[in-house]
Amino acid sequence: MDLSFTQEEESFREEVRSWLDENLPPEWGHRGVGGYREDDDEDLQRRWQRMLHEAGWLKLGWPKVAGGRGATPVMQAIYQEEMARAGAPEILGRLGVTLLAPTLLGHGTQWQKDEYIDRILSGDLVFCQGFSEPDAGSDLAGLRTRAERKDGRWVLNGQKTWSSGAHYADKSFLLARTSTQGEAHKGIGFFLVDMHQPGVEVRRIRQMTGGGEFSEIFLSGAEVDDRDLVGQPGDGWKIAMAVFGFERGGLAQAARFERAVGELAALARNHGAGSDATTRQRVAQAQIDAHVFKVIGLRNLTRVEHGHPPGPEASLTKLYWSEMDKRMQELAVALQGAYGALAPESPFALEDGRWQYGWMWSQAETIYAGSSEIQRNIIAERVLGLPRGR
Repeated sequence: MDLSFTQEEESFREEVRSWLDENLPPEWGHRGVGGYREDDDEDLQRRWQRMLHEAGWLKLGWPKVAGGRGATPVMQAIYQEEMARAGAPEILGRLGVTLLAPTLLGHGTQWQKDEYIDRILSGDLVFCQGFSEPDAGSDLAGLRTRAERKDGRWVLNGQKTWSSGAHYADKSFLLARTSTQGEAHKGIGFFLVDMHQPGVEVRRIRQMTGGGEFSEIFLSGAEVDDRDLVGQPGDGWKIAMAVFGFERGGLAQAARFERAVGELAALARNHGAGSDATTRQRVAQAQIDAHVFKVIGLRNLTRVEHGHPPGPEASLTKLYWSEMDKRMQELAVALQGAYGALAPESPFALEDGRWQYGWMWSQAETIYAGSSEIQRNIIAERVLGLPRGR
């Protein structure tokens, strides 16, 4: 494993920092270490996405023949690290940019690439994800939403849940069952669904954070053209696994957690807990955890640099960071003493309640993108080679 950076990579880091210094307004900086707040400015996020797109950053790792820069995985990780350190805001179409666009690049038709990719990256077309269902979350192969061929089109009926940003999305990349014959995971299609058509209803889900980022999607005769089917009618599972590979990578998280540890230490000092030996030990352990996570990321980068594609080891990364973040958020709330019991919106909450909000959001992190239990099963069976449990 290589822990050093080349002169070219360090020069690239300076390029990213200089661009951020010139283009990121200080007031746009992300104010928290938790999840997304419902009151985050959608217009700001869309503007920031367009700036990144026009500067070429959203195609950083794409091959040059596809209009990208062909940056190495290490350079992509450096870019993500600098964005996190600068507190850059999220982009509005993050799911489309990070998950769907690279998937279409590898699995989409030429029409799909020409029609969607540039609009996804620019923020002109926002996608949400339609995978989970009320009875099929981590067990995705159990999904029941049906896609049937009628009059030369696909007609979809069913329900999706936990769909982030569905209330403002233009389209959804959505899984639906095209066949009930054979193994469950072989009869699934990957569809691009118009969210504004009749037959699609979105209902927001109010969360314990007070926000409503997640939604339910109800499909009642929604229609999809053949050209909006990605791959073959039974390729949905294979394509979804490619999407999960992008989602579980976690490289952008390392700098975020390093930043969070510094804020934890400041929180302890500012509220009189810095002199307590147990508190110092817990903050030190958080620093160790963050450093180990960064080393895991560097190990993954080394593998990719040597030509090994991302595999089931991605589950190690996802399991580690989601469980670590819960521990960090719990420590942050504990450091506040009685203030930690206040709701995030309380006028007396410390630092605008961002730690309480982060703690509540972190509870979801061990569920979405595959629960911790699912990740442990993947690690046991596909990484360690242990026998499958009965």
